Amino acid sequence: MADYKGIRGFTVQYLSADPPAPIVGQVWYNSTSATMKGRLSTAGAWSSANNMTTNRTEMGAGRTGTVTAGLVFGGDNPSPGLIDNTEEFDGTSWTEVNNLNEERAAPGYLGTQTAAMCTGGYHSAPPDPNYNEVYNGTCWTEVAQLNVRKNNPGGGGTTTAGVFAGGTPGPTQETEVWNGTSFSEDNDLNNGRTDGGFAGTVSTAALISGGNPGYQNVTEIWNGTSWTEVNVMTTGRSQFCASFGSSTAALDAGGLTASPSVYTEKTEKWDGTSWSEVGDIAAATRLGAGGGTSTSGLASGGRTPAAPTGANTTEEWEDPVLATKTFTAS
Repeated sequence: MADYKGIRGFTVQYLSADPPAPIVGQVWYNSTSATMKGRLSTAGAWSSANNMTTNRTEMGAGRTGTVTAGLVFGGDNPSPGLIDNTEEFDGTSWTEVNNLNEERAAPGYLGTQTAAMCTGGYHSAPPDPNYNEVYNGTCWTEVAQLNVRKNNPGGGGTTTAGVFAGGTPGPTQETEVWNGTSFSEDNDLNNGRTDGGFAGTVSTAALISGGNPGYQNVTEIWNGTSWTEVNVMTTGRSQFCASFGSSTAALDAGGLTASPSVYTEKTEKWDGTSWSEVGDIAAATRLGAGGGTSTSGLASGGRTPAAPTGANTTEEWEDPVLATKTFTAS
C-alpha cells in the first residue's frame, strides 16, 4: 500500500505553526496544537458580505465585476421609489458614488466597476424614455439609445462592444448590438423572453437562460451572428437574483420557479455544455443583480419573502472553497 510520500511525492512536515500558503493536498503536523492538518478543496458556496447602503430591487450591476470591485446602480424601492443611486464595492464595503442621470428600474446592463452601461428600463414618469448611459468609473454620460426601448433585456460585453437581447414589451426576441457609438438590430432569439439570466464578457459570445413566459428552462448561445439552442437548465425559472460569467462558464442564482411567487435559492452552473446544481444561495431571492465569473462573484439586493420591497444584502460566490482541516480520529 502506498504511503503519503509515495502518493504526494513529499513527507508530512513537522511544523510549529500552520504554513502561510498551503497547497491543496498538503498535510502537516502542528506541534504547537498537537494536531494533524491538511489543505482541502470543497465545492463552491455562497457567503455573506457587508450590506449595500440602499435597499433595492430590479437594479443594474457590473455584470463582469469581481468580488473586490462590484457596482450596482438604479433600481426600485417603494420608499423612496425609483433610484438613481450608484454604489461601488471594494471587497469589504459599499460606498455611494455619482448617480445615474436618470432614475430607473429594470434596465439592461453590462460591464465592470470602471466601465459599465445602463440602458432602457422603466421610469417614474411614463411613457418610459429610452435612456442609455455609460459609466467611466467616475460619472455617467448619456449616449445613443436602443432602437427599441425595453425593460429587462439581458446584456453582455463591454461599453465599446456589447449585445442586448430579450425584454419587454413582448416578451421580445429582438437582439441589438452596440459598437461603442450606436445600436444596430441583429438576428433574433429563437425564444422571446424577459427576466432571463444573461452572461457574456464579449459581444460575440453570450448566453441567455430561463425567463418568462412560462418560467422556461431554455438556454441559447450567441456566436456574434445568431442564437442557437443548447442544453436546458435543470430548473425552469425567471427573475434571477444574479446571473453572470461567460458563454462557456456561467452562474444563475435564485429567482422564481412557478406562478405566482415561489422563490428559490437554487444555484446552477453552466460549463459550456450543460447545467448542474451547485451550492444554494443563502436567501431565496429574485430580481437582484450581480457580477463576476463562475468561480468568483457577487449577488446583491432583490426581493425576498422577508423583504418584498427590496433588500440590501450581498453574498459572495467562491468555487472551489479552500479550507484547512484538522484531522481527528473517530
